[in-house]
Amino acid sequence: MLLLPVAAIVAQSVAVPPNLILTNYDRLPVGQREGIEAGAFLARTNDAGANWYNPAGLGNSVETSLNAGANAYEWTKMGLEGFGTTQGRSRINTIGTLISVAIGKGTIKSDEWRLGFSLARPIVWRPSSIDFAFSPNADQVVAYASNVDFNVMIPGVAIAYAPGGVSTGRFRIGAGLGMAITSLSQNQSISSRVTTPTSASLTEQSFSAEGSTWQLQPSGGVQWDATSSIILGARVVGPAIRILGGTRMTLETSQFTSPTSTDLVFRDNDATFNYKRPLEASVGAAYHTSSIELELDVHYYGASNSYELYSSDSTATLTTVDNTGTPTVTNPPFIATVNSARAVTNVAVGGHYRLSQSLRVHAGFASDLSPVDDEAQSIFRKVDLSRFTAGLSLTGQRISGSLGLGYSVGSGTREFLGPATGETRLNIKTLNVLFGLSFAFGQ
Repeated sequence: MLLLPVAAIVAQSVAVPPNLILTNYDRLPVGQREGIEAGAFLARTNDAGANWYNPAGLGNSVETSLNAGANAYEWTKMGLEGFGTTQGRSRINTIGTLISVAIGKGTIKSDEWRLGFSLARPIVWRPSSIDFAFSPNADQVVAYASNVDFNVMIPGVAIAYAPGGVSTGRFRIGAGLGMAITSLSQNQSISSRVTTPTSASLTEQSFSAEGSTWQLQPSGGVQWDATSSIILGARVVGPAIRILGGTRMTLETSQFTSPTSTDLVFRDNDATFNYKRPLEASVGAAYHTSSIELELDVHYYGASNSYELYSSDSTATLTTVDNTGTPTVTNPPFIATVNSARAVTNVAVGGHYRLSQSLRVHAGFASDLSPVDDEAQSIFRKVDLSRFTAGLSLTGQRISGSLGLGYSVGSGTREFLGPATGETRLNIKTLNVLFGLSFAFGQ
């Protein structure tokens, strides 16, 4: 929703307004090889990247290795259409997405156990700011501005067991534990000025919040070499267990319609923030030969029932001045912001072809559906995305590197009742420059 309903702007209560925030689960391609194959690496992962993709894959990592992948640059173009106007902005960000280590041969004496740790940032939504004004009718001017930053960072540890040995076993099992740190900051303002030959009115609202929540997420995975050419894999991530979370919030709303006025101020530097991460379940199948590898993965994210995203025990100060100039002060409560998420199923397919002993060409495709459930009740924006990736990698005896591009595109509409009845369309395009390095330490 671009604009708040007039009733919501003028309401004598404290409620968080909607904003241009995308919460899609598979926002960024992660990993050195994995990123340029659209993340389709659940069954094949076999080095430090397994910490993120499937902890069972650590059981196929012979030596201690390092995997680092990054979105060196992300170009985001966000276009907003509605009320006969189109506003577009773009921004270039630098975003790191994964650094992970697998501890193997030489450090661990066992040929059946492997350990690992990682730091991943799979979700970053940091688009350009929006700031524009338009006239829905001859008497009114509406101005809107928004700036948001939503991201999830997950440090974690993992362990894997390969009953038949790391280099010889056909079955592997792994488990991990991550700490999902979700951060959300947003600043938004909206104003409406109406001037007629006989009257004038002004309504202004600004909202600002900055907070984070910390949640534990256990995970487990398996891999099975069904044949010499086919690998099957599965991974489950439990629903997040909240440890702590808080936010700072400020909301101010003013309305003037001569000769009356209202002014509402709410501030809480210790409000509660809680963003739930759902149950995840993924399965994948890969086919590989000496020259080609292909994989298809299906990722399921469970639904989340309604819960309080923002909550506060503080009250606002509302000052109302009537037509005699007499002020009245009341203290309306904060209305908890409710959020829910629908279940979504994303698909990723990717692979590579060996051009020479050391050079490979990679490509992939992935869907990234929005988990927003009831958009009319959510502060988040619903946009389904599709991602395409391609790139090249060079593989040496100890060090490997990759370079590629990722492109995402999608759009979504939202109905609202504001100064006029209508809808807005949010168009999203992102272009990622992807690079990664991996290093096997050996003995």
